[in-house]
Amino acid sequence: MERWTLGDDNHQEGKDKNIDFTLDDFSENINGQNVRKKLSETSENNKFQKKNNQNRKIRYNTVGKKIFYIFLSIAAIISIYYIFKTFYPSNNIHIKIFNLKTKLYRSKTLPENNLLITGFLSNNNKFPIGFVKLKCDLYSSKNIILATKYVYAGNSININKLKTMSNVSINQATQNKNGNNMSDLEILPQRPIKFMVVFLNVPTGTKNFSVNVSHFYVIKKK
Repeated sequence: MERWTLGDDNHQEGKDKNIDFTLDDFSENINGQNVRKKLSETSENNKFQKKNNQNRKIRYNTVGKKIFYIFLSIAAIISIYYIFKTFYPSNNIHIKIFNLKTKLYRSKTLPENNLLITGFLSNNNKFPIGFVKLKCDLYSSKNIILATKYVYAGNSININKLKTMSNVSINQATQNKNGNNMSDLEILPQRPIKFMVVFLNVPTGTKNFSVNVSHFYVIKKK
């Protein structure tokens, strides 16, 4: 049995001149077998074609879904970016915290020492902001964070009233997003507002504290 190797070329000039290929030499039997073979091949080709078309449709559907999810992901990333820029609009935002004061007091409802931190917040931008949230940390003498509290600006309670309030009421009051008299709803430029932070049962060993802006909302006028 001859073997054909791809790439070999043993053709010599004049050697194939006497070779003649004809179809007339085949008998009827062979022709009939060939017809059946051709019909069978045609049927197989049709099945293969249908399967090919189905696979092509599946591939098109898969590609379409991938493109849809890619566009969906891009839209989500853009949305997240603008939300982030709204609440954290980079270093161009200037909010000043000043006139900080601290006071330790004892609650009349619970035998514990509480720490009250008060101060003012000023919007030093050319546009109004709102829903300013502050983060306050208490530190040990080794600058280890002992406690963290988040409060909204614009909330202020008289110390005498504070002593009679429950811990739940105090936390609810400092978590008021709008502030007293809606003062944290829209803070105009150069209009300071008050804020307060209350640490209930202040940790022993507290030496220092810090107050920073956690996040806020930029109000854009139409």
